Amino acid sequence: MPGRLKSPLSIALVNGMLGALFLLTPWASRLEEDLGLGWLFQARGVQPPPEQVTLVMMDTESMKQLGLERLHRKWPRQLHARLIQKLSAADAAVIVFDVFFREPREPAGDQALADAIRQAGNVILFRHLHKDAVQLQADGEAVTVFVEKIVDPIPIFADAAVALAPFALPGVPVKVSQFWKFKPETGGLATLPAVAFQYYALDAYAALNKAVPSEGAPLPATSTEMLRSLGLESYMQQMRTLLMAADRPQGGAGTDDNPLLKSLLSMYSGGHSQFLNYYGPPRTINSVPYHRIFSMNDAEMRTLFAGRTVFVGVSEVFQWDQQDTFYTVYSDSQTGHNISGVEIAATAFGNLLQQTWIKPLGGGYAFALMLLWGGLIGFVCRRLSAGRAVATLFLLCAGYVAVALGSFSATSIWLPVIVPLFVQILPVLFFTMLLGYQDAHGERVKIAQALGRYLPPRAVEDLAKSVRRVGGAGEMVYGVCLATDAEQYTQLSEQMEPAQLRLFLNAYYEIVFQAIHEQGGIVSDVVGDAVLALWVSPEPQAERKIKACQAALNVMSAVERFNRQQPEQRLPTRIGLHYGEICIGDVGAGEHYEYRAIGDVVNTATRIEGANKYFGTRLLISGEGLADVHNMVTRELGLFRLAGKSRAIHLFELLGHKQDCSKATTRLLAEYEQAFSAFKCQQWREASGYFARIVQEYPEDGPSLFYLDLSNRYKDTPPGEKWRGVIALKRK
Repeated sequence: MPGRLKSPLSIALVNGMLGALFLLTPWASRLEEDLGLGWLFQARGVQPPPEQVTLVMMDTESMKQLGLERLHRKWPRQLHARLIQKLSAADAAVIVFDVFFREPREPAGDQALADAIRQAGNVILFRHLHKDAVQLQADGEAVTVFVEKIVDPIPIFADAAVALAPFALPGVPVKVSQFWKFKPETGGLATLPAVAFQYYALDAYAALNKAVPSEGAPLPATSTEMLRSLGLESYMQQMRTLLMAADRPQGGAGTDDNPLLKSLLSMYSGGHSQFLNYYGPPRTINSVPYHRIFSMNDAEMRTLFAGRTVFVGVSEVFQWDQQDTFYTVYSDSQTGHNISGVEIAATAFGNLLQQTWIKPLGGGYAFALMLLWGGLIGFVCRRLSAGRAVATLFLLCAGYVAVALGSFSATSIWLPVIVPLFVQILPVLFFTMLLGYQDAHGERVKIAQALGRYLPPRAVEDLAKSVRRVGGAGEMVYGVCLATDAEQYTQLSEQMEPAQLRLFLNAYYEIVFQAIHEQGGIVSDVVGDAVLALWVSPEPQAERKIKACQAALNVMSAVERFNRQQPEQRLPTRIGLHYGEICIGDVGAGEHYEYRAIGDVVNTATRIEGANKYFGTRLLISGEGLADVHNMVTRELGLFRLAGKSRAIHLFELLGHKQDCSKATTRLLAEYEQAFSAFKCQQWREASGYFARIVQEYPEDGPSLFYLDLSNRYKDTPPGEKWRGVIALKRK
């Protein structure tokens, strides 16, 4: 990915734009409405409902107390008449029936209810919206369209009521989040909550007409004339048309001093629907069971209903089989609690009265908010490390939630929650962490390449993965240690300039390291002209020994070729090999540590390398290192106590592969074995003779020279009866 697209500003811009654009999609709207809005309601908690609205519940308890049928629509209409009379006597401001009186019943009961409605003069009845499928012909084909028809209550009730109004809610199990103020499919007909509020606010009639002057015929001067001449429904349709005109004001002087006028202007303005601001779970609105009305005295009635809008309808405590209930943010599947239609209507009335319906953040403001928020979190995720980014995002999210919840509780303004907290954060967090991992991987590769010049690959790999703790416990392994040392290095360092010496040593180490790496070895340490290499594994493996022996032979061959190319600057090299248990880890303290092998095996390998000086050899190996190694030509040198060591070690000279062994070498080894056998049997005189003949034929054979000298000394001064064949080498 180009570097510019990885920059914090680029990530911020892309994340902000994607979040802002996604917020405009229908999927985002559904997420916010189904999840975000519900969470805000639950987090905010219950709000006090307006005192100006009360609910009279037609519930099962009232049915039992009054000895009525289970079907609420069959309750005696004389009972409804008595209810209206009691509410009217208690000076209820508005009486709203969310009950559909769709068919005539017993004539005396119907007449009693009609008389009570007419005498009260403030009763609003529910009218039904019925959706019909209509077949139309279009271009010769039948097309089905759905038409909403208005079905009024029977005329005796419709004529008596002050107004009729529908209240449409979805009949399918979807969450009810909005309510209609005006139903556009019916020509902008006002709904039950809006009609109830307009009637309740008739005291502001004159002020409303003044704030919204009519361009045509003047409106009636008083609300009484309006009700008589126009009717409440026609007046509200006309007022809606006037206020929705482009050049109509939605407020004016004096509205702040007249809350009812301000609420009316807000109701007539804006869209056809609003989001419901639920006050809490079912029964949060002041509710009185239907049967209790008839046991209250006048004082109790006035306390509960005077000056209030009363909604009458079906509302149960437990609503398992009730039809007139709706799924909302406060629905509870365990208790069967939904909110009844009449309580939703009362909630909508309260929202209109207090102007507290939920107000989604405007499209432009929401777009800008998501752009800024997405940019901020994108910048944070890309700019900071993963741990700091997560901590900062947690604090930012907590702050955003606090602002969103505070705005929702105090002003009913609904800020997006799901899109900013999940849709924008999770993808950009994942994406930036992926970029961070990619960057970190690239850095680790660079670090590994740099450290690989100074540390063994195993140590570099662990450090790059951050799995090792500096100064921690070492790792116990089994392996072969190869120690080298170059002769004449001191002389060369005196003869050559430092820069020249550095280049020369680099060329020398290149061939040595290559021979070691080709056989899977690790260069553990380099000091001056000396190299320490390892072949290790968690468990003993003969393969490691074979590879180490092959690497040692390859080093010897490579150094010989190197020396032939520049005979004046030769570095003859000695090698010692030993096998055993090794500890690999950090050595040091404070601010300085080194990664190296530790243990007796390492020390012994360097001593074995030094023992080459005694025998004039180039490549020695211990018996432990030679065990399980086959197809190699070796020469036994004996048991030796090396300088500074207390335990004897069996040494061998490693000469090469059997198939590469010359006849001269084979003859030398045969003669040497005969002489060495005589020496081990403490036959000093015979051994001296054998070694003398070998030296005469092979004057540069170092082991034969060593044992010829030792045999001659033991002839004159035997080592003693307790001698077990161990030879002490005093010098390193």
